[in-house]
Amino acid sequence: MIFALLIFLSVQQITIIEAHGGDYALDDGLPEKFYVTHEAWFNISVRENKISSSTIKSHRIVIGLFGEICPMTVTNFITITKGLRRGQSKYTYKGTPIHRIVRDFVIQTGDFTNGDGSGGKSIYGDKFIDENFILSHRSPGWVSMANYGKDTNGSQWFITLVPARWLDGHHVVFGRVISGMDFVYELGEMDTFKGTSIPKKYIVIDDCGLNDMSKYELTYEQLGSYDDLVTMS
Repeated sequence: MIFALLIFLSVQQITIIEAHGGDYALDDGLPEKFYVTHEAWFNISVRENKISSSTIKSHRIVIGLFGEICPMTVTNFITITKGLRRGQSKYTYKGTPIHRIVRDFVIQTGDFTNGDGSGGKSIYGDKFIDENFILSHRSPGWVSMANYGKDTNGSQWFITLVPARWLDGHHVVFGRVISGMDFVYELGEMDTFKGTSIPKKYIVIDDCGLNDMSKYELTYEQLGSYDDLVTMS
């Protein structure tokens, strides 16, 4: 089964959201500051096709992860980012393609088993629960778990290209791009095969890992930025 982003709202509801600039979810009760506990980096390359050894362009994106808010989800993510071997199975995002691009919405990856959106699995078993919905898809750059319904998280994840608060309550947000948003936007503009969300170019995570860092805080206002966060004071 292909992991797709599930949209549960009616056209009328989405129109209301857009009329309010996408500011739909309630923010009461959220902390004033959010602590980044880990940083994961991904070296992403664009090639003509899967068998090509020539790279058209490449860039690194860095994702800040909120391990105090979503410890279970972040542990799954960083474990696969670092790489885990269980018997004959290898859990790693290295070599995993970006298999889905929806312009003005999301880019999606994380299917390290099949590479086409039909696979992937978690370190907890095949799937795991929706940990919480504390964080919101309130601006571009948020990182969230892809699923095909309640409590069906595996290894696939997506990055928002626009505010997408109609996904709140259905997909677990656990991170935010802090560096490389220009490249994320560029990927979001890449051509797909007609009538599909499959990229025409082969876009792949060449390498990935974790930065050596200490926990730091970001404000609610910083996290609403449409750009990189590392240059903000």
